[in-house]
Amino acid sequence: MRGLIVALIAFSVALGASIAANADDECKIGDAALCLANPHCHWAADKRGCYPGAPQYDDACAVHIDQAICDSDTARGCKWSADAKKCETKTN
Repeated sequence: MRGLIVALIAFSVALGASIAANADDECKIGDAALCLANPHCHWAADKRGCYPGAPQYDDACAVHIDQAICDSDTARGCKWSADAKKCETKTN
């Protein structure tokens, strides 16, 4: 009887580990369109891959390191932050 209980516990642990591994494999997709169609995954273009979770936010204006260039970029809505000494997207 003890052997049966131990076998059932071992089976349930193995089944749980298998389900967790399948959740990690959910985002192992090589196609960007299929990756983006899955709400639990995001495509990282710089790493060329599909990863679980939400993408990390990158401010588009952060590429400008000069204040004059930052203030002249009206397409992205950039402004120079004197406190942070970097270019940021306008929030208002």
